[in-house]
Amino acid sequence: MKTLQHGFSLPVEGGACFCIYRRPEKGPLVGTVLHLPAFGDEMNKSRAMTARAARALAARGFGVLQLDLLGCGDSSGDHGDASVGAWIDNAQRALAWLVLEGRAAAAPWLWCLRAGALLAAPLLQGPARDAPLLLWQPVLSGAQQLNNLLRQKLAGALGAGERVDAKSLRQRWIDGETQEIGGYAISPRLARELDQAAFDLPAGYRGRVEWFEVSATAAPCISPVARTRIAALRSIGIDINAVALRGPGFWQSAEIEQCEALIEASAASMTIERVHGSLRDPVEL
Repeated sequence: MKTLQHGFSLPVEGGACFCIYRRPEKGPLVGTVLHLPAFGDEMNKSRAMTARAARALAARGFGVLQLDLLGCGDSSGDHGDASVGAWIDNAQRALAWLVLEGRAAAAPWLWCLRAGALLAAPLLQGPARDAPLLLWQPVLSGAQQLNNLLRQKLAGALGAGERVDAKSLRQRWIDGETQEIGGYAISPRLARELDQAAFDLPAGYRGRVEWFEVSATAAPCISPVARTRIAALRSIGIDINAVALRGPGFWQSAEIEQCEALIEASAASMTIERVHGSLRDPVEL
């Protein structure tokens, strides 16, 4: 199916977010999708993959909106001024664009890559309460994401002969210092909000969750941490379908990687009916 796409600037508080909207050229939409991107360098390494997936979903009849959050990519602002709160507001305005423009007859899918999952919970507290979720290798804890950043900072400091530890780096944020990690300025506010962020679903959530993890191992499986969270959510009636696929970690690879199996499995899962709460693990495509 032939698709159309156009880029535009979405006005938000403090500036504008660059967006790309893709949809089929003809016919009614089968649904709409909002992509919540990964954090920092993971976002950049995933760009080719997410663009390919967005085109594939548009070819399946979806309207897909991708945005660069404030201070990231081609959006306005500096990363040092970014905050989780601002990013949540960006995503809420993107959802409003989908709905108010008449592009979303039902709640849009929230397609979360890595730390994008940390933005889902606040969105599900509002009009998108029962929006279905497509999760790609979700980060479940902002504290985990922050610890990964600190390890990256420590590795760089060690290579430069600087003697620091995680406690002293955290103290710099407490003292009001913005730190550069991997080429990105992380302000005290962003560090604090990341540390407190978590992936969760509201009580009574009735949406469906398509949860995908990717591993290069011969026998891919859902990670132990994710299994624990999935079991807890399913125990309170959340409809979760979890799938492990064999493929490259495109969000962290030194070279640009693609995972066609993930795109195909995601598109299929969003357009077929399935038994409530099915859990398929492992799956190799």
